[in-house]
Amino acid sequence: MGRGKSKKNRDDSSSNIAKQQQNNQGKTKKQKEPPALNQRLHQKPNDPSRSMHQSGLSTAASFKGWCLQERQGIVWVLGCAFLGSLFGFGIGSGFLTGEGNKPPNAWRVALGARIRSSATYEVLTLNRSPWSPSHGGSFFQEAQPLNSRSKSVVLLDAETLRSDPSHSTVYAVLREAVVREMGGYVHPDLGILSPAPCGSARGLGMVRDSYHRCQTKCLPGIAEEKRRASIKNTTSEKTFMQEELLIKAPLAFQMTRTAALETLMPLISPEVQQHERLYELDDAALLTLLLAHERGVGKYSRWLPYIASLPLEPSCGYSKNLRPYLLDSINALREELGVDISGWPGELLKATQYADRIANALSQDYGSFLQHPKGVSQLENIEWALCQVASRAIAGSQKHGSLRLIPLVDLINHDNNAAGFVELTGEEKVSNGDFVDSILEEDSGAFAVRSRRHGRRKALKVGQELLINYNVPHYSPLDWFVSVGFVPPERWAGWEKIDSALPKIRMDGPFGASNSGRAFRSFISESSDSPRLQTGPFQPRGPGRNEDL
Repeated sequence: MGRGKSKKNRDDSSSNIAKQQQNNQGKTKKQKEPPALNQRLHQKPNDPSRSMHQSGLSTAASFKGWCLQERQGIVWVLGCAFLGSLFGFGIGSGFLTGEGNKPPNAWRVALGARIRSSATYEVLTLNRSPWSPSHGGSFFQEAQPLNSRSKSVVLLDAETLRSDPSHSTVYAVLREAVVREMGGYVHPDLGILSPAPCGSARGLGMVRDSYHRCQTKCLPGIAEEKRRASIKNTTSEKTFMQEELLIKAPLAFQMTRTAALETLMPLISPEVQQHERLYELDDAALLTLLLAHERGVGKYSRWLPYIASLPLEPSCGYSKNLRPYLLDSINALREELGVDISGWPGELLKATQYADRIANALSQDYGSFLQHPKGVSQLENIEWALCQVASRAIAGSQKHGSLRLIPLVDLINHDNNAAGFVELTGEEKVSNGDFVDSILEEDSGAFAVRSRRHGRRKALKVGQELLINYNVPHYSPLDWFVSVGFVPPERWAGWEKIDSALPKIRMDGPFGASNSGRAFRSFISESSDSPRLQTGPFQPRGPGRNEDL
């Protein structure tokens, strides 16, 4: 037993010696540790400064490692962006397309103006501070909601636009409808002048000169300048003339005989077409039915912008609602201007009766198949359309219809010293001496309008009116008054109509035979809005009295 106890004591002493040696080694290690490491080891585990420092080190290390790992992809992205910028600059400036030395196209001018007006461009060119409030929109900025825009925006209801055909919004929609057609063009500075300088209730003229100032610095305006630019492949002129072509109304947006038949034939039953052959009607009757139907179609009509621009009360001389004012105008023509009006009131009455017979016949045969506006009878709707066609229809070539309703063009007032309408054939080229380049067959039947006076080009200033010659020299003063409701100045003097030596040609159609004599002339009249009918003293202001440039 003594030996066992002594052995146990020896084991205890050896274990104590080992523990002392371990404690001595731990103290030595603690003494050798640096102060920063001791501070980190003795720091509290929930210390926020420690966690933020460690997260910052790990984030920087991870981002640097990601960049090193994905450096090939980053180089590819930056390289593609740089090459794309160079390619876009080359296309936009025209150097890659071979047009670097030519005048810039209109879309390049518009794109450059849009970029220069953006806030991003101003910041990059150091023209403004990035923290300054933005007064202009960014190039990539989306449209703001309507309720967050300026208080100057005025919301218009449909009733306001329906009651004012001369409203600027109505004209803007009509202009956009013409421009969107293939080959359609309207000078950006044109707008409604109400009242018109010629004395009419409204007309078409220059309402601004913003596009004119830009075009005369960048783009050739007349055919001669365009030919020189195409031959030299560049131009040395510092300024150009005003754009010669002001309006080009394509055939696709005109109301023609073909469009009337395509629209009306599916509406009329086969039984009625067997007895009343629609295709045998003349152009005036077909246009009357088409206009009356499209007015009833309303907002679903493709000609809605044009119908909205038509006057609420047509200006034909046999309008029942304007009868008192027309009689006062007849008396004013006699007393103030000395126009021979003998028999005019009776002739006007005969024309009204003849127009009533036409409207009643069309209403009985085809009125039930057409759509009509709410609150308007089919007879009233057809009478309205008949008067519009009589006062606004324009004569054209037989190929596309000898009589047409041409939107926007019929807003132009008459001047005997101006040039007439030009119907394109689709073969015009500036290089061949024409004033416009046609788009192959797309421009065939389109009507082009230029500003010319006394056979020479007439540039228009702001506030001056665009005028055209209706080119109806065979019209007597009574013909003018019955068709369009006014007499132009060149017909104020004594005028005598000479009958043709050849026999008259028979007129086909259901309304060809008439015993009214000269009471109701054919619908071949090119007209616009009539002058304001005056009940007071007559003021002899003729259309087109603008100052020449």
